[in-house]
Amino acid sequence: MKRLKKHGEGKRETGAFLLGNGNEVNTFICYHDLDPHVSDTGIIVFNGDGYIGLWEYCSKHRLKVLADVHTHPGGWTGQSTADMDNPMVAQPGHMALIVPNLATKRNQKLNGVGVHEFLGLKEWKHYEEQDRVVELTKN
Repeated sequence: MKRLKKHGEGKRETGAFLLGNGNEVNTFICYHDLDPHVSDTGIIVFNGDGYIGLWEYCSKHRLKVLADVHTHPGGWTGQSTADMDNPMVAQPGHMALIVPNLATKRNQKLNGVGVHEFLGLKEWKHYEEQDRVVELTKN
């Protein structure tokens, strides 16, 4: 959350890929590390060349992309039409998390984060907060 807050500077969307092996997130790589101009317009416009660095990093460290996370202004954590039409990883089962308030709220946790699963062919499953359980572990 701190990195998202820092990159967005409280005025634009930003995001990261959540990486791991198996089903546990071990690390992340911010969109800005792969595409320094990703949020120049205020919203996320990820250059496809950024995926080259992402796949190289994953291959080198034997990781896979488990999910992506990005921020939205205000309290809304639903998906925009652009979000639904352009999944960051267009593979069924990919998870997209949306953090409200550009990740600027003090002590922002996963409570209130939007959770969306890509089903393929521009179809998504949206998880309501009361229908999901988020487990956090400390390393």
